[in-house]
Amino acid sequence: MGFFITFWVIVAAITIGLSLPPALRTKSWKRFLLAAFLAFAGILFPLFVFLMSMFLVPEWKGGCHHGWLDCFHIGKLALTPLVLWANAAFYTVQVLKPERTPRAWVDSGIFIGAVTSTACFILGLVIHALQGGMAWWLLVPLYVSAWYSILCIRVIRFSRRNPGAYLITLAGFLPLWGLSMFWSKRHYLSLPDNPPGCFVVTAALRGHDWLVGPLSNLERCGMSRVANSQLATFWRFESLWALHCPRTHRVFRRFYNRLGPRIASRVTSPLTADFVYCLLKPLELFATAVVNLTKPQTRIQG
Repeated sequence: MGFFITFWVIVAAITIGLSLPPALRTKSWKRFLLAAFLAFAGILFPLFVFLMSMFLVPEWKGGCHHGWLDCFHIGKLALTPLVLWANAAFYTVQVLKPERTPRAWVDSGIFIGAVTSTACFILGLVIHALQGGMAWWLLVPLYVSAWYSILCIRVIRFSRRNPGAYLITLAGFLPLWGLSMFWSKRHYLSLPDNPPGCFVVTAALRGHDWLVGPLSNLERCGMSRVANSQLATFWRFESLWALHCPRTHRVFRRFYNRLGPRIASRVTSPLTADFVYCLLKPLELFATAVVNLTKPQTRIQG
């Protein structure tokens, strides 16, 4: 809880800091609120989605249905300098709104923002194909792309710069795009060939037998797996979830497959496994209630 409070305090502080200069210049609360909205919706929130999308990369090669392209969310971090340049230009044009004509770096930044956001949206559309509940997340790069494109058209119309200058700008940041593709391929090759075998609930089996037991062998995915009642309950619950709400289940799996093994790797002793087992008990009771209320019982799926 403390982390989330700190996070939102930092976001609020940055938003206020970005909104104060135009508000103080005009001495208007209305200008402050408008600047705060523009700073959050046009800079902070898109930047947050840009960085956090790295967690959408699959944990193993079999989860990459488009090969190395599915690792673009990692590789596109090489484009961070371009994103920050575009954000600075956006802040100047949309938030500060200077009375004098913006400088050439601002025009180039808006152009870079339009090209980069549009390319990221198209690649995101190819990777996720509006499946797994990802359509809502794609709305962020979509509206950012549209916003920057409108600003770019306006800049090109009223700017006195030679059109060739924009082509030079485009050629100048092509190496960063090449680096992002290289990074994506490198990360894809580093992924394991088999899916991670240990997740949070599975890691809880390492606890003391008197607490987490009894253990038994159950068939799952065509293989015999060791499980306790907690793990078996979560398997049944997930099977029902995948059957009745497949989209939200795919979104959950995408994040869980990424974060689950990392959390499980920290369960290194029977004592910590006991602690995780106890933390999962409320969720187990909820899952048990859902499973018992759902008729007919659904076969456990892989």
